Amino acid sequence: MPIYLDKAKGITPLELIKQYKKENNFKGKMCYAGRLDPMAHGKMILLKDEECKQMNDYCNYNKTYEFLVLFGIKTDTYDLLGKVTETNIKPIDLDKFDLDKFDLDKFIGEIKQPFPPYSSFSIKHKEERKPIWEWTKLGKLDEITIPIKEVEIFSLEEISYLEKIEEKKDLEEYIFDNINLLSDVNKKKFRVKEILEIWKQIFQTLEIKPIIKKYRAKVSSGTYIRSLVNRIGIDLGCGAITLDIDRVELQII
Repeated sequence: MPIYLDKAKGITPLELIKQYKKENNFKGKMCYAGRLDPMAHGKMILLKDEECKQMNDYCNYNKTYEFLVLFGIKTDTYDLLGKVTETNIKPIDLDKFDLDKFDLDKFIGEIKQPFPPYSSFSIKHKEERKPIWEWTKLGKLDEITIPIKEVEIFSLEEISYLEKIEEKKDLEEYIFDNINLLSDVNKKKFRVKEILEIWKQIFQTLEIKPIIKKYRAKVSSGTYIRSLVNRIGIDLGCGAITLDIDRVELQII
């Protein structure tokens, strides 16, 4: 039987499998159906032995996510675990930046979504096959064609946000604490030293007043929430990244 469990923030799906095998003294083959980024957490499916051959069947679930969005920032990963490429927090005119009147319905329906520059999807280029994130780190993003897939956003709504991050110091603490959840091995893999230095400079030079909202979305299989948030930020003209992504439900079609 498939194993349904929650992945904690800060670990990769492969680390989750390793953790499960150690805790349950399992020596067989295991895989996951539907990955979650290191900074995302929530529902995942692990498969054992012969079940691994059915991985694609178990990936075909609609999913519900709850996620925090920081407006006014752009990173190259579309989430907090990336290099800040642009910040528009300081010059935002809050009188014109009325998120309460922002029409979320315009993002509902079928959309064409490119894979993020930092994703695990593999692409073959010049007889080599690598994840997109590796091509990006090698500076060859312009040499490859990033696939575009059709996904569907069934619903998107703002929900209550209880754990407030209201001041610059709160946001700085939140970002540093979350990034530091990564293992030492993954800190090197995900450029953490360089990324934290950039965030440090951001907090030293800008008088940031965080603009954060929480949303819930029900989406089709294969939808990247951080890509959806990036698209919303582009539409608003200020940029936006995810601070937290929680996969709260898996619903078989």
